[in-house]
Amino acid sequence: MVEKIIKKSTRRSFLRQLSIILASIAGFLIFISFLRQFIPRISGTDRKIRLGKAGSFPLNTFTYIPEYRIFIYRDNSGLKAISAVCTHLGCKIEKIEKGFQCPCHGSCFSEKGKVISGAASKDLPWYRLFKDADGEVVVDLTKKVDSDYILEI
Repeated sequence: MVEKIIKKSTRRSFLRQLSIILASIAGFLIFISFLRQFIPRISGTDRKIRLGKAGSFPLNTFTYIPEYRIFIYRDNSGLKAISAVCTHLGCKIEKIEKGFQCPCHGSCFSEKGKVISGAASKDLPWYRLFKDADGEVVVDLTKKVDSDYILEI
């Protein structure tokens, strides 16, 4: 006759198993959080966004568009679009007197989007602007351009 060994469950063994399960779940969540830094946070199929008429943007001002996390700059020459997402970890940057700053980790960028200091290693991207058939300004978030690119109005 084969004897079956049946473990009697004790409080100590239950707590040990529970702690192993909870530690595994915590480790998995930390791993997923680590992987998220490599995935772009802005997603979607349509990356061409209608912004409205060129005259709706104030002259000589960076206008923040929160839905798309971009700044639109308008001067007498025309319009430009720059990302409002820090190239370090994806925080929303803020406009300061002489450029941009990331409030999360202190990266500073010039008004041309060049890294001045901080944790960011890449410059802020500029995006292509064009006018559609109705004369409205459209930003194409799939097309990066040089900081000197301007949509003449």
